[in-house]
Amino acid sequence: MPLASIAWPPVHCDDASPHSSAIHVNLTSFIHSSKHIQNEVFSVPEVPYLIEAMAAIVGGEDAVVERKIFSATYCTIPPLGHGGDMCDAYLELAKYGVPILPYPMPCAGSTGPASLYSDTAVANAESLSALVLFQMAEPGTPIIFGHAAGVTNFGLGSFMEGAPESTLINGALGDMARFYGLPNTQSGCLSDAKAPGPQASIEKVLSTLPLVLSGVDVVQGTGELDTSQLLVQEQIVVDHEIACLCKRFRDGVDVSDAKDHLADVVAAGPGGHFITRASTREACRSDEFFLPTLCDRNSYEMWEALGQPDVYDNARQKVSEILSEPLKNPLTDDVVGELEAIMRKAERELAARA
Repeated sequence: MPLASIAWPPVHCDDASPHSSAIHVNLTSFIHSSKHIQNEVFSVPEVPYLIEAMAAIVGGEDAVVERKIFSATYCTIPPLGHGGDMCDAYLELAKYGVPILPYPMPCAGSTGPASLYSDTAVANAESLSALVLFQMAEPGTPIIFGHAAGVTNFGLGSFMEGAPESTLINGALGDMARFYGLPNTQSGCLSDAKAPGPQASIEKVLSTLPLVLSGVDVVQGTGELDTSQLLVQEQIVVDHEIACLCKRFRDGVDVSDAKDHLADVVAAGPGGHFITRASTREACRSDEFFLPTLCDRNSYEMWEALGQPDVYDNARQKVSEILSEPLKNPLTDDVVGELEAIMRKAERELAARA
């Protein structure tokens, strides 16, 4: 997906030892994606294998610090807590300049106070505490100010992401990130729907557009359904179209001199037409007018002749096309072999230490 800048590993390696499964997940992600990888690291013993793998990819530990092909998601424990093993691991990662994404998830009404304002304050405090912790340990550690706050489903006591209140909290935390002058990631493009369809589309648009328009740097949640318990391939493609539409809103109206076509208005005159103007031919191929790849804009007769496809039909076709293509920007066979050897070594050595 062209607008996607970060990949979160979508699976867990249940066929690997639990002591090394996170290593398998992260290194397999490096093998199959050239995008920046962002994921969790759970314990200090995992860190050397991750650093060794990144060094193999970018050409040494100095390049690991410089290139930053991986960042670490650090989920605090609401309310106002930190996990010991993960915290220790991230203190080690900070020595290599690995960017850290504090990612508090207080749930208003359960693990956070039942007030959007107060829940925002708790999430903000958790992120600030992580920032202070890692800066004290390693001054200059890159920090991404992130949040994935939610609200309680008061009928079930469960966590909700697709509710408008969740977006309001995360949007407010995006405002706080800008106040501090920090890059930020906010949880969005989310839905509590159990399957692709109208509910997913409604909730994903409403949990994306406000964040984009308010200036959030990265919106995380593409492709996920059922409160981020389910990843659906065609939903990734649909969500990318949602992202493109939201970006078009954010880009706004270009009022530069290049968009001053008032001379055409004079030339066409009252009752005239603009379809044959050179500026129109240029505009139809420009970024000013977004052309969707999934939403249908054909006539009714053309749509009917195509088999009456909907957005998800088109998305499934797009998924098939993507998966039939060769891997983009693949690592060399030698580097892949090194990563596979590191995974085997981690499997053997971490299991022996357990």
